[in-house]
Amino acid sequence: MIHELDRNQFYRCKNLVNRGVNIEEKAIVEGAHSGRIFVDNIENPRSGLIWQGNNDGFIFIGDSQNKTFNHDIKRYIDDVISVQAKEQGVEWFECIGNHQSWYTTFHEIFSDKALKSWDQNVYMISPSSFNSTAKQQDNEDEFIVEQVTKQFLENKEINNMEFVRSKIMEFWESEATFFEQGIGFCMLHNHDVVSLCISGYRYKDIHGIDIETIESYQGRKLAQRVVYYFVDYCFANGCTPYWDCMEVNYPSNAVAKNIGFTKEFGYKGFEYKL
Repeated sequence: MIHELDRNQFYRCKNLVNRGVNIEEKAIVEGAHSGRIFVDNIENPRSGLIWQGNNDGFIFIGDSQNKTFNHDIKRYIDDVISVQAKEQGVEWFECIGNHQSWYTTFHEIFSDKALKSWDQNVYMISPSSFNSTAKQQDNEDEFIVEQVTKQFLENKEINNMEFVRSKIMEFWESEATFFEQGIGFCMLHNHDVVSLCISGYRYKDIHGIDIETIESYQGRKLAQRVVYYFVDYCFANGCTPYWDCMEVNYPSNAVAKNIGFTKEFGYKGFEYKL
């Protein structure tokens, strides 16, 4: 039988995520980010499924060989979660395991689905490998770098501030929580935010980077420049930048390497159409 935990019960899953290498599940269990957790046993969970609060996917945690959980969660996904996900506009069931033993289990659980997989890369950076020239850019006087603060968000002269607000709310429960826990920098051009880099997730001092550049400004190395300021701020304030992107996202991988990030590990994601 599958049980959904109340948020004040998430701590019971700490032992299930300690083995994992990703930060998202740890941040949710710690209560730093929103999400839902489904487990096999409320008091002493052995396996669980985390539904990320921004509808960005699912994370399987704990014992991948728990046959009772695997059987029950398959039925629960089909009968309950899939229905709720589609009501929220989710078209794909995307999942990862917080350790590699889940890979084989996914093929067993979803044997009746057209299951596909992709590769993710995780990069880390140290002060010694940080490329201090990454912020340089031709015609850089056209652009202004600003830290995303509460005061900045109240600037009425910015034309597309809703872009910034929507990105914050994509990952954080409130703007106040972001300003308390997160970091953000943006590039401005003619009173428009054209590139944005914020903490998508935070676990202790580790900040998972989320970055987006307006399509018409892509290809001008703005992402590289705004990430430079983000990383520089992290190092100055005792924080650790963390970069997670799809292997086929070649621009994102290139920006990470140009800044001085090196690949720490890789993992697989899995998906099927709901």
